[in-house]
Amino acid sequence: MSRKEAVLLVSRALAAIQLISAFLELTELPDRFLSLNHYTGLIAAGAATQGAYYFKSYDEIGIALNFARIAGLMVFAFIFWNCGPWAERFLLPDKTEGMASQEQG
Repeated sequence: MSRKEAVLLVSRALAAIQLISAFLELTELPDRFLSLNHYTGLIAAGAATQGAYYFKSYDEIGIALNFARIAGLMVFAFIFWNCGPWAERFLLPDKTEGMASQEQG
């Protein structure tokens, strides 16, 4: 197996891991939306305590961060799937580059 094939294989495996992680993050969203709906309903009905306002804000921030994590994971999956030159340098650096930096330092 050549160096380029090995890097492509590892890069695609990392992309698959990122896609699975994004899917797992996606499965948490219904729970967050249900919780947000519950506390929003309490606030709208006028039966809310201070905790309801806190948990409503908590769920709103959690949903926003969940979407940000999903977007970030999808970007990394796309980058690793395409396996550009920087991904190749990141995953399997040349041995000569490492030796040159050790000799200089």
